[in-house]
Amino acid sequence: MITENANDIKNAINERKTFVIRTAIIVAIVVLIFSIILNRYFLKPIKNLVDYTKIVKEKSKKKTNIHILKNRNDELGTLSNSLDDMTSNLQKRIQNAENFSTDLVHEIRNPLASLKSATEILNETSDKSERLKLLNILDHDIQRIERLITDYSQILKDEVALSKEKMNIIDLKLIVKSVVDDFNSIYETKRGIKIEFEDKGNLEEYEISGIENRIEQIIANLLDNSISFSADNKKILVQLNKDNSKNTLLKVIDEGEGFKEKDTDKIFKRFYSNRPEKFGEHSGLGLNIVKNLVDLHGGSIKASNNLNQRGANVEIIFPKS
Repeated sequence: MITENANDIKNAINERKTFVIRTAIIVAIVVLIFSIILNRYFLKPIKNLVDYTKIVKEKSKKKTNIHILKNRNDELGTLSNSLDDMTSNLQKRIQNAENFSTDLVHEIRNPLASLKSATEILNETSDKSERLKLLNILDHDIQRIERLITDYSQILKDEVALSKEKMNIIDLKLIVKSVVDDFNSIYETKRGIKIEFEDKGNLEEYEISGIENRIEQIIANLLDNSISFSADNKKILVQLNKDNSKNTLLKVIDEGEGFKEKDTDKIFKRFYSNRPEKFGEHSGLGLNIVKNLVDLHGGSIKASNNLNQRGANVEIIFPKS
């Protein structure tokens, strides 16, 4: 009753061996295939990303294949796009900072050289009129350096703040009227300069997508510029209008000196200034800041001289919201 045919036992053992071997082979094939897929589609792309970060860190000029990863339609593709965009923006900001610092050093050297020369001459002269003239030069140069440093610090703060601020739908007309009222309260009494607001769009709404305090900064910088180059008791006109495409037009028109440049695009370049008599009052950054903020809002800016009278005309076009 407890015996069994030996052949049946051998057959059962062979079947078990065959099953085990077959299972092991299948498992090995599955593991191999999975390893190939894992390596090709996950581990290798991750290694490429690591290599990419090393190249960026070391500032190497070696070529990367990040563009291949960016074409993927999965999470790695999204990660690659985000990493590449972040790296490009960071490199751009670093490059801008390096260029800006170089320009700033160059701009500061000029008034420093003037300060040094004026100081040396001041120590050697006893003529009162000459000494007064030299003291005025020293005062202008000091104001120039102070303004450069102040505006440069403001730009750095703005870059940090802009990364945290979000666009909202705002009423440009209310902002313009508020800034105009603030400036009138200061300069109408102080210098007799009257800033007038004109709505040429027949009381239309002027809603744009923007950052309110940055729009205020744009208007304030333009008014500062117009006031500084206007004589006392002059008028500055701020206009709002709409074009045929329903874009919002903002104009600041003054009765000042106007622009001496044929190519007025120059005035929006960093550290540009053509007014030596106002040397201490301008860093050459004000209109450049305006241009950058207008670009941030997707708008455009241009400058020209008034056709029928003396003075400058700066026009900004904000796209419809």
